[in-house]
Amino acid sequence: MDNRCLRKLEKYPDTFCPLAVMRLRAIRDSGRELTEEEENSLPGCAYCINSQTANYCFFKFASDLLDKPLSDAEIAHYNNISIESVKVIEKSALNKLINSKYVKELKELLNGEGIVADRDDDSMFSVSSTKKRY
Repeated sequence: MDNRCLRKLEKYPDTFCPLAVMRLRAIRDSGRELTEEEENSLPGCAYCINSQTANYCFFKFASDLLDKPLSDAEIAHYNNISIESVKVIEKSALNKLINSKYVKELKELLNGEGIVADRDDDSMFSVSSTKKRY
């Protein structure tokens, strides 16, 4: 089990995590999407996830249920945020990745050829195709 678990569980919970349920109830009762600061002040576990099958435990969810990529709508649902927030977070994460030392070195190895390309359709970004170098 992850050492960040507030209950210090040694294994994933077999029943609904009471701290996760407490946090999810506080989020639901707020009636609106909360700011990060507001959410940080809520009681309960900050690692809750909106999934009964994972007993509302993010760590169980991540270990058991993430065999497939999630859509923006699924990410929003499980994290109790709007799809627009997911898109903002994805864009921020992608910008951090693009500006990372690793990607800059990879771009140099590819002689400046693009790794990530903007798209006009519903998906914000996609990996561009690259030619094999022999």
